[in-house]
Amino acid sequence: MTFTRNVVGLWIVLWLFALSSAAQAQTLAPAPEATPSASPEEETIIPTFETQKLARTYILDVPAPRGQITDRNGAPLAQNRLSYNLVINFPTPLDFSDVQALSYTREKIDAAAKSIGRRFRISDETILRHYRNRGIMPFEIAQNLSQQEYENIKGALPAGMMVRPIYVRIYPNGKIAGQIVGYTGKTGRNPDGVVDNHETLWPETEGREGLEQTFNEMLTGKHGEYKLTFDKDDRKTSEKLITPPEPGYNV
Repeated sequence: MTFTRNVVGLWIVLWLFALSSAAQAQTLAPAPEATPSASPEEETIIPTFETQKLARTYILDVPAPRGQITDRNGAPLAQNRLSYNLVINFPTPLDFSDVQALSYTREKIDAAAKSIGRRFRISDETILRHYRNRGIMPFEIAQNLSQQEYENIKGALPAGMMVRPIYVRIYPNGKIAGQIVGYTGKTGRNPDGVVDNHETLWPETEGREGLEQTFNEMLTGKHGEYKLTFDKDDRKTSEKLITPPEPGYNV
């Protein structure tokens, strides 16, 4: 349990650092003067396609890292590794035309491709769907960066981009005892519809076979909560982790 909590502590530090950098990159104009805060009932609304640009606060769920599976001597049979996805942040307010949104995104994609040596095949339709429906959320362009890719880009990120830390499940012994330990899979794909309160920041994983499935509820842990706040002009004014996720139990 100590190992898992140390890792989640590292994740939270990296997450907050990355978001701080992203917030600075997205600022287009000085923040307006503070206004009296609204009550929770007034501040939080249920976002729809029509009301998204009027939304003032979103509470999003942060998936918790799964607990470890260990043998009787405490050696890990299944554990988590910190990985990174490359994402683009759009400036707020979301007032780009389609042409501007595509130009902004393609510029970032081209810069990233040169830095990490990957070719990206992302359609205009995918870019515009994300911008129109969920432009307040990071747009993911590369998953699970290799260590070399991460080293190449971490110190040379273009403005408006960041590496987002996530957990991936690994099995130190490979396929040995795989039928007993089992494996995990994502509960769904990355959403592309309008942002809903309490949707997860990225797809969760669940046990599919073996011990991963049998003890899935214990291993899953408890969601944290992440808060995004916007002013009356739809500019992002704050984002913070308000409840850290609780790691799952080790079994």
